[in-house]
Amino acid sequence: MKPVIAMPQMGESLFRKYMKSKYVQSLARAGAEVCWIELEDPVEASAQAARCAGLLLPGGADIEPSLYGQQRVDACGKPNALRDTAEPMILEAFMKTGRPVFAICRGLQLVNVCFGGTLKQDIKKEQQFRHMDFFSRAKSCHPVSVAEDSALYRMLGEAQLQVNSMHHQVVDKVGEGLQVSAKSADGYVEALEAPEYPFLLAVQWHPEHMSKRSETQQKLFDIFVKVCEK
Repeated sequence: MKPVIAMPQMGESLFRKYMKSKYVQSLARAGAEVCWIELEDPVEASAQAARCAGLLLPGGADIEPSLYGQQRVDACGKPNALRDTAEPMILEAFMKTGRPVFAICRGLQLVNVCFGGTLKQDIKKEQQFRHMDFFSRAKSCHPVSVAEDSALYRMLGEAQLQVNSMHHQVVDKVGEGLQVSAKSADGYVEALEAPEYPFLLAVQWHPEHMSKRSETQQKLFDIFVKVCEK
């Protein structure tokens, strides 16, 4: 029986369906199925997610800045109120089960905020590499360095990764209980993990767009699903 991975619903527009398909395909190659969690009732959404073998928090809209104690700046994108309300509740409920959590892009930022961290709302004027490059999503945009004392390094065995990039916000203050496991060459957090939790990995890039061609990026899904099977 395939493990079922809970994913918060991202929307039903053509663009969102395309983006969703990349997660589904990557998880399918790893041997898992997806259960899309509808978010209109956050309590029921949390309960439904908690019945699944794993939780994947996907990319999407910028997070409402008030959730991390800031006022919104002009460069901040329009938040998704439904996701901003439901996803923290889902994450909190799911972590009580002790089951694996994998977070991608917005997902990493949401994990950081839920652990009490903060974000930089826009880095376009300070970045040294182009961190928002949607058209290069299937290939790498810049390198990241992986900390050799991290779970991410133990998973992949690589101290340097080439990753894609589709974000304009980054972690500022790291949430309590989280450890930085990778950084970009221009100094931004690219991966987080929670050493005191059985399995929580968060990456700022989008491995689901590279996984078809990259064994390393697919390995992130493979390991996540393998842990979920246990």
